[in-house]
Amino acid sequence: MWMLLPALSLAIVHIAGDNAGVVPDAATQKGAGIFLTVILAYIAFGAGLTGLAASIGARTGVELAVVVRRLFGVRGKRLLAVITLGISIPASALTGGYFAAWLVHDLTGLPQPAAAPLCLALFTLLAVGYLPELLMIANYCSLLLVPALAILLVTVGGEHLSGNWPAGGIDWPLVMALFGYNAGGMRPALAAETAACLARRGGRAVWLTVAAKLVEGVLTIAMAYIVLAVGATGPMSLAAVAKYSFGPVGGAFFAGVLFFAFATTMVPAMVVNGRHVACCTGLGSWKGVAAAAVAVYLATFAAYESLLQIMGWTAGATAVFIGYTAYVVHKNGGNQQ
Repeated sequence: MWMLLPALSLAIVHIAGDNAGVVPDAATQKGAGIFLTVILAYIAFGAGLTGLAASIGARTGVELAVVVRRLFGVRGKRLLAVITLGISIPASALTGGYFAAWLVHDLTGLPQPAAAPLCLALFTLLAVGYLPELLMIANYCSLLLVPALAILLVTVGGEHLSGNWPAGGIDWPLVMALFGYNAGGMRPALAAETAACLARRGGRAVWLTVAAKLVEGVLTIAMAYIVLAVGATGPMSLAAVAKYSFGPVGGAFFAGVLFFAFATTMVPAMVVNGRHVACCTGLGSWKGVAAAAVAVYLATFAAYESLLQIMGWTAGATAVFIGYTAYVVHKNGGNQQ
């Protein structure tokens, strides 16, 4: 029972543009086929990679970057940084520069291209320690996402399911993109660090991170179901459903909660981006975050599909690297010397 609430909290912290943006919008095109896509990307592949990363932290008791440095030296640490940035930069561009900006557009009428740099600037300031009170408010407000989704599920439960829900085949490029989005980038490092902090609980620390990924997958399926039940269209079709169900005021409240949920993901993402940019370039921590913010902003000019493709390609490299690292750690019995 001790695992339920922490797993739910970890799942909410991980809610990003893939869960509330890519999957619901893709559901309008893929129909019921999106459910199998989510099961593969989150519950099968995502939970598996998260479990491997968590096992590294639980076995060693230290952060993933420290383990990699001890095992593979500076080159290994830089390779980890490059692999992480290969997913984290495009993911940050979509979550912070595309979906968050669309929410700002819905709330204020500001055009999405103009809102993108403002959102990224806010997330960057929060990442370097400014406005800690706002970040605390965002953390608490993001917890409202679960009851809001539950209310939406009840609200749309009586709706006639739109269309005939064509299933279609498995969209493997989308599966790999979502796999990289939800389990790659900063996620292995967070899973390893969480397990390292709970190392005294042994294997239960690993199961906690896996349970959080499973809960995240269930919440993502719920978001896709809500959109399919109403037949909303993107971008940010989930917010459109809330506006349809709750009215303008309720829809604006839901959009605000969703923006805060994105903020709780984007702040640690910008910290991780800055840390790995600094590792690759030798810049200081603040300069690394600033350089990462510029890189993320430039990535927002890339095509939506191109960003998903990059994450899909990098997901395979991430799985191989984390899998090999876990193999070496367990082969050495947790001794990284």
